[in-house]
Amino acid sequence: MNLMHTHNLKMNEMHKPASASDAFSSLLTPHSSLFPPKPTMLKQPILLLAALILAMLAGCQTTYTDFEAFVRDPQPLVTSTEYRLAPPDVIRITSKRVRELHGHVETIRPDGRITLPLIGAVMVTGKTPEEASIEIQNLAVDFYEDADVSLRVEVFRSKKIFVFGEVRIVGAYPYDGTNTVLRTLAIAQPTRLADPCNIQVMRPNRNGEMIKRMTIDLNEMVQRGDTTLDAVLEEGDILYVPPNPLASVGLAFQQLLLPLQPAAATIQAPTDIATHSAQKPYTSGGE
Repeated sequence: MNLMHTHNLKMNEMHKPASASDAFSSLLTPHSSLFPPKPTMLKQPILLLAALILAMLAGCQTTYTDFEAFVRDPQPLVTSTEYRLAPPDVIRITSKRVRELHGHVETIRPDGRITLPLIGAVMVTGKTPEEASIEIQNLAVDFYEDADVSLRVEVFRSKKIFVFGEVRIVGAYPYDGTNTVLRTLAIAQPTRLADPCNIQVMRPNRNGEMIKRMTIDLNEMVQRGDTTLDAVLEEGDILYVPPNPLASVGLAFQQLLLPLQPAAATIQAPTDIATHSAQKPYTSGGE
């Protein structure tokens, strides 16, 4: 009888409804559904921050319309600006009558001069190839009455255009007078992070001040064949390929997390030192 009575009491306690205090205590336990794990709590703020940054970036896109500064009708094949020699261009001289000069190849020195057989040092920087040819020919007359001299640029090195942003090949590109927007971007190769619809073409003046810029849509050129804005570039022009909105969000988060990286490395450093010091090069010779 005592065993049966004890069993009945235990069964009654299991089916006894919970009191108000018990229910309140259960709400405060860490396993309650009202207190999910920390990663879950962080998801919503992160998503909200990402959405906010995305919206801000979408509203920051500016379209520049100085098309008349870049595009001409009819579209020229080359630039209309005269090419003037400068270091470190490589020049080649040809002459039918002056054998000492024929085939001479030289890089223009930092002081703007070249050194030629018979003639010596000649200043060529700032001159067109035609002007430099005439000057060298006049100097060669002292040695050959019927001297003939022709100078041409063998390698274009002094003039540059620049490409920055989300491309595989960032940096300065040689300018030879035939560079176009499409040709340059084909060489630079925009990445998957690029925003092809908002590529900027900028033209500063000689004082470094931005004077003209236009926004082009590379998809219009590549997918639809619309090369209306495929302008011939000039020396010093800058192409900037911005990141697309999603890539911009990723870059923004990377900047936010960047200050945490040195701290993480510092915390990990003692462990690494202890691990490496236990290796054989750091143990005593008697072991």
